[in-house]
Amino acid sequence: MTNPYSMQANPYAMSYPAYPQEMYPAENYAQENYPAYPQKKSGPSTLGMMSLGALGGGTVGFFKNRYPVGKDGTVSDSFAREVFDKNLKKNRPENTQRFFSQLKDILKKIDKINSPEEFKKLLKANKDILEDQCKGISSETLLEAVNSTNLKESKKSLKESLEAIMNFEMQKTKNAIKLGWNSESKKFIKTDEFKDSKLFDIIKNTKNNIQWKKALKYGGITAGILGALTVGYKMLIPRN
Repeated sequence: MTNPYSMQANPYAMSYPAYPQEMYPAENYAQENYPAYPQKKSGPSTLGMMSLGALGGGTVGFFKNRYPVGKDGTVSDSFAREVFDKNLKKNRPENTQRFFSQLKDILKKIDKINSPEEFKKLLKANKDILEDQCKGISSETLLEAVNSTNLKESKKSLKESLEAIMNFEMQKTKNAIKLGWNSESKKFIKTDEFKDSKLFDIIKNTKNNIQWKKALKYGGITAGILGALTVGYKMLIPRN
């Protein structure tokens, strides 16, 4: 039996003309409806900029400190102090090392002394300095004579006396440094005038060590700055 509705036209059906597919190629459709966005730019690499900063800053630090003796013949206090400390440790007898260790200890603590008892205790703990400062008077008399009335002047006199010793040691060290320095070739050269070979080697090695320390310091600072700036730049650029 034939279905009477199978041949009946659908009154709601609408016929549309067929358009050829080539009128709307796929690439045109994608461009019109989904425009392509530009690729996101990552900007400079943080690690790369830090490496560049370390190299540049390190180079500046290395060459900036390559001459420990100035054109006018002056030697920096920091260089002389480092040479003195290394020579004291590697090239001087134990009793000399002990003496300057006690001297530095007193200079470090003397300003904090507030009573005669503290002053006497500090000197008794540094016997080498006490004996050195008591060549014209006995150590017992020196200690017994300190009281609240003369404490301030006693502290001042002792401090000035010890500082004078250190100042003289620094001057002698600077003289030795200049003795080994050749101003024409801009480097240390061992001559017959320089009798202490160990001291000369210490001076020469100290120069190289300070150069590399400064190079690392300047390189680290520059790397940190460029790294921070790069991170800040990446945080501020628009994100797609």
